[in-house]
Order: sequence, then C-alpha cells, then structure tokens
Amino acid sequence: MILRLDPRYPLVWRTPDTIQLGIDRPLAIVPGVTAPLESVIAALRVGIPRSGALMLGRQSGATDAATAALLSALAPALVGLDTQPAEPGTDTVPLTATWFGSRRATPVHRGNRPVVCVDGAGATADRIRHLLVDLGITVATPGQLPDLAVIVDHFVLAPERHGHWLRRDVPHLPVLFSDAEVRVGPLVEPGAGPCLTCLDLEQVDLDPAWPAIASQLLHRTAPTETPRLGIEVASTAAGIVHERVFASSNEFAAASLAIDAESLTVRRRAHRPHERCGCRFLPESVIVLAGNAAGFRPRTS
Repeated sequence: MILRLDPRYPLVWRTPDTIQLGIDRPLAIVPGVTAPLESVIAALRVGIPRSGALMLGRQSGATDAATAALLSALAPALVGLDTQPAEPGTDTVPLTATWFGSRRATPVHRGNRPVVCVDGAGATADRIRHLLVDLGITVATPGQLPDLAVIVDHFVLAPERHGHWLRRDVPHLPVLFSDAEVRVGPLVEPGAGPCLTCLDLEQVDLDPAWPAIASQLLHRTAPTETPRLGIEVASTAAGIVHERVFASSNEFAAASLAIDAESLTVRRRAHRPHERCGCRFLPESVIVLAGNAAGFRPRTS
C-alpha cells in the first residue's frame, strides 16, 4: 500500500530536528529527525510504499530500524492513497491583499450608517460582506477608515495585519481557519483589552516553539474553509459585528469562539491582556501618526 502524509495537516518544524504534524491537535511530534530521514519524509508527502521508504532510507544513510521507527511515529498522520483525503485548499480561494496600499486611510462620513472593512479575500470574506450589507452596514472600500474591521485569514496573522488596525484605534475581529477548527475573536478594543499580540504571547507561554511554527504557517492555506463551515463562520462573525456597531455591545472583547471543523460544536475561550505586551499603553502619537501598513504576499498551499 502507498503511504502518504495526510495533506490536511501541516508539517512544521518545532526545532531543527523535531517535526510536528497538525496544528490544533497535533497527530504526531517526532524528535531526532536526521538528514537521511528527511528524504523519507519528503517522499511520504507525495506517497511511497513502506518497502520503498525503507529502501530510500538505506540509500540516504538511515538504518531500517530508524526508518521503521519514523514510520511508526508518523502512523497517526499517514493515510493510504486509496483513502483520498480532501486536499488543502480544495474549497478555498487564495487570499489576496484587499486593504493595504500606499494611500493613507481617511475617515468616512455616512451619517449613522456604520462602516466595516472586511480585510481578506475568498468565499468566507465575501459571505461576511454580503451579510453585513443585509444587516444595514456599509462595507468599506480601500482608502476609508472604518468603524470596525474583520480580518479573515488562515492559520496565523502577520503582525502587520492586526497592527495596522490597532495603531489606527479601529476595533478588529480576527477570523482564522486552521486545520481542525476556526477561531473567531476576540473583538479587539484598542487600549481596553487583550490584543492579538497578547494571544500570540499566550500561545508562546503554552508552547515555546510557537514562534517557529507560526512563521512556517504564514501564507499557507487551511483545508477547513469549506462552504458548510464558511457559512457558519460568516454568520457568527456578522452577528458579532452587528451587536458591536448597533448595540455598542462587545461580549467578545476578552473572549473568542472555536468552531470545530467537523462537528460545528462551539467552545468559548477567555483571554486577558498579557503582561509582556504593551498594547494598553501605546502612546497617542503612535496610534495617530502610524505609517502605512505593509502589504502581504500571495498565499501558497
């Protein structure tokens, strides 16, 4: 049987010799990966019989015992080619820059009609835009300073993405598709609660390898942005935005929702400002005089 690493779960390096399969709920963490075993791992990403993996390991300088131990450690993340798991990105549209540019944002004046920017692209971002319009909210165009921003992306956000809104004192709601769940929130209120850097620092406290992992996930496509899950996520995000801009209610200033990609069950998580983050003490000049935000590169799978 042909063995292959399940493409739904990203392979990332925790250290120079330790790999991890899967992000939200890791399927395997394998230490002691040598250069000869790297060639076996590369072949498993495409598909190779067990006998072929052993032969490739020998040719590369690994013992049969080392290759067999690797296959055993990776077993939870291996599938046969006849299983045919969905390829990452099958139901997604690559995200492209829809907001960042060289023009400085200017305030909009639309009376009492709130203005929201959906910073992202793809099917879910489009669904959020349509729902916001149905709810009586104006969707901002580049060059306008909105009342609130929704940031849609996969796995992780580059710091400049959310920093752009934090510096401009614009409340912002992240929507992040990962490999096993989608996270919505918190709805960051600049200067009044945890920011997204606080959440990153919180993750570092839980897993010191997170900075290395996160840097490998930038611009990668998650397999979870399917039509079914996208509809659920879009309606959730639009509802949170509606409450914030019309009722001035933000029950997610220090909380986020995690929606399971298979069962659609929802778990609520609490967050708090991190002691190593200075987001609550940004000087006014930094917020008002912040320069133009950088763009971001096209996504790859």
